[in-house]
Amino acid sequence: MNIDENFSSSDNNPSSNDVMATAMNEISAILIEPMEKAGKITPEQNAILSLIGLSFKIMAEKATQLEKLEEGFQGNFINKGDFNRN
Repeated sequence: MNIDENFSSSDNNPSSNDVMATAMNEISAILIEPMEKAGKITPEQNAILSLIGLSFKIMAEKATQLEKLEEGFQGNFINKGDFNRN
C-alpha cells in the first residue's frame, strides 16, 4: 500500500539502460576522470575500460529489451506463471 498520492511505480523502476548510465557516470566521475588527470591510467588500461563500458552498455540494452518484452506479456497469458516455461 502506498500512501503518497503522487507516487508512480514507474518512477522507482528505471530501465536497465538508465541504471547502467547512472552507474557508469558515477564511476567515471569518482574514479576514471581523477585518475586520468593524475596520469595514472595507461592507454592500454583506458582501452580496457572502454571495452568494459561497451560490454556493460550491450548487456543493459539486452536487459532493457527483455524488460519491454516481459511488460508486453503482462496479463496476456492464461497461466501467468508460464512465462519462463519451455
